[in-house]
Amino acid sequence: MRIRLLFVMMMLGCLSLHAQLETDTLVSLTKVNYVGIKELAAWSQFAGEQPEDKVEVVEDGIAITNSKLQSQSWQPQLIVVPDGSFDLVEGHNYIVRLTMKIPSDGSFYVNIGTWTTNIMALAPVKAGDGFQIIDVEYPEYKYNATGCHVVLGCGWVPGKIILKEVEVFEKQNGGGTAIK
Repeated sequence: MRIRLLFVMMMLGCLSLHAQLETDTLVSLTKVNYVGIKELAAWSQFAGEQPEDKVEVVEDGIAITNSKLQSQSWQPQLIVVPDGSFDLVEGHNYIVRLTMKIPSDGSFYVNIGTWTTNIMALAPVKAGDGFQIIDVEYPEYKYNATGCHVVLGCGWVPGKIILKEVEVFEKQNGGGTAIK
């Protein structure tokens, strides 16, 4: 009987313990929202392979038309966060978050850095009618870089892509273990 009582008391005691798990914190470095803009900024350079490839301002953001699956996956490409918007530190972890409508399954190449310190990541995507959030991770960035930008390459996603917002985060390890 005493063993059962001790066991029950131990179980109740364990239920009152609360362990806080280690979590990651996202610190925003820069954010560009394209909803409601009137025209593209001078820094939003666009390069497409075909005459039908174009970029234009629409109600929900920026529409990037990629006429067909391209021979170069990074073309057409668009600078979506301007030069000088943020700095990156070697060995740190970063995330580029894209909010966009995607017309067809495919992959985006997303560059982060400067023109000499670019790191390219491939982001596979699925088509959908609504806006999606796509997080592209850059673990342990390889350079110290100031005056950085984000370039979106969409040669492997044919159709009209709508880009609503781009945000760059530093991913920091946070939390710890605490028992109450």
